Amino acid sequence: MKFKFSLEPVLKVRQHQEKIQKQKLAEEISNKNKITLLRNEAQKKLENYLDNKKNQTAANIHLIKRHNAHIVEVNEHINKLGDKEKEANGKVKNERGKLAEAFKKLSILEKVKETEQGLYVKAEASVDLKFMDEISTQSFNR
Repeated sequence: MKFKFSLEPVLKVRQHQEKIQKQKLAEEISNKNKITLLRNEAQKKLENYLDNKKNQTAANIHLIKRHNAHIVEVNEHINKLGDKEKEANGKVKNERGKLAEAFKKLSILEKVKETEQGLYVKAEASVDLKFMDEISTQSFNR
């Protein structure tokens, strides 16, 4: 007789839930990395812009105002990306928590399955031992 786990459908659902959570976590990490990359690129561009402007002298007041407006706009963009990055970090943390919970639920069921399988093996061994004892007893009585 073959071992059949009574909670096999539940185990399959839990495995599927864990797989989905892994995919969601990977997606959130990817989004976070994209935002971080954009923020870093904007910071590097601003630094390069400021370095280039240090070497040049402003010709008139309109150019100075335009440069200041550009710097303010880029700083605002960097700050918005920083806020998005914080939000993405929160989402990643949330998804990690959900993945940990899904893993716990799955591991609990796997432990239950291992326990039931161990009990099944012991019961089968006991039945086989009784059968062998009966055969030896009958052959001894003859």
